[in-house]
Amino acid sequence: MAEVGIDQMLGMVDSKYRLTVVVAKRAQQLLRYRFRNTALAPEERPKMHTLEGLKDDPNAVTWAMKELLLGRLVFGENLVPEDRLQKELDRLYPVAEEEKEK
Repeated sequence: MAEVGIDQMLGMVDSKYRLTVVVAKRAQQLLRYRFRNTALAPEERPKMHTLEGLKDDPNAVTWAMKELLLGRLVFGENLVPEDRLQKELDRLYPVAEEEKEK
């Protein structure tokens, strides 16, 4: 997935650096909440072929890039502060105590 749509994603941001930060922060959120907070419908989720068949791709960066490509991510100025967003996500998607320490 890394090459697919990269030009389109670069057109959505003002620099490669911002693209990297946006995707990395979203991937971190997806991992923290074990993908429960994804903006993707089940049929839109990135897939990979395994010996057991087609399964959801476990790569959070791939998921974040797909959300960005589909226009599901909002980034920029004048957004909810990151600490408030994390508190709300923690409320919606409780994280086990041992995971919070990581």
